[in-house]
Amino acid sequence: MKRRTVLGGILGATLAPATARTLLAAPVKPEAIPRRTLGQTGASLTVIGLASGRFQQTGSEEAAVALTRRAHELGINYFDTARLYWNGRSEQVFGRAMQGFRREIFLTSKSARRSRREAAADLEASLQALQTDYLDLWQVHQVANLGEVEQIFAPGGALEAFVAAKQAGKCRFIGFTGHTDPEVHLEMLKRYDRWDTILMPLHVADPH
Repeated sequence: MKRRTVLGGILGATLAPATARTLLAAPVKPEAIPRRTLGQTGASLTVIGLASGRFQQTGSEEAAVALTRRAHELGINYFDTARLYWNGRSEQVFGRAMQGFRREIFLTSKSARRSRREAAADLEASLQALQTDYLDLWQVHQVANLGEVEQIFAPGGALEAFVAAKQAGKCRFIGFTGHTDPEVHLEMLKRYDRWDTILMPLHVADPH
């Protein structure tokens, strides 16, 4: 398994201010970031991505917009968000920031809803907030236990919304994420063999 580093809105938040300023002012060298193919997508993506799960730590939406634009300038092309991040504001930040370069990057969002109806509603809200008519990758978010797996695959479950969205062109690829139990990941794989991606943390300091 090849790991991907996701930079979760941290440049202006968790680093020392002087370090953050240095990074944000660094010369633009897009070719300096290595790329790898993501899962079954065939997409060649930078091994460092920008995630928006901690955008609130930047202090304001304007700071988060600036961070997103700077990430693009530096050559990052993998941008990660989710419907529940910052109560939807993280998607709004991406939507504002990406005007002019949306087609140049790989954009992913996620839904933690477990029914088809709720997941489909999440997708429509995500597309509106992101000001785009499609996602590159849409993911079933934070699957934590086998009970959730049962809900996802039940009649009227979230999987139906994901498959339908891909067929309709509202997302190019589908996947799932989890932070808790590798056995749950294995069960998700056993139940469905057409996932394009799987996202999981692999870090000794991960809080989960």
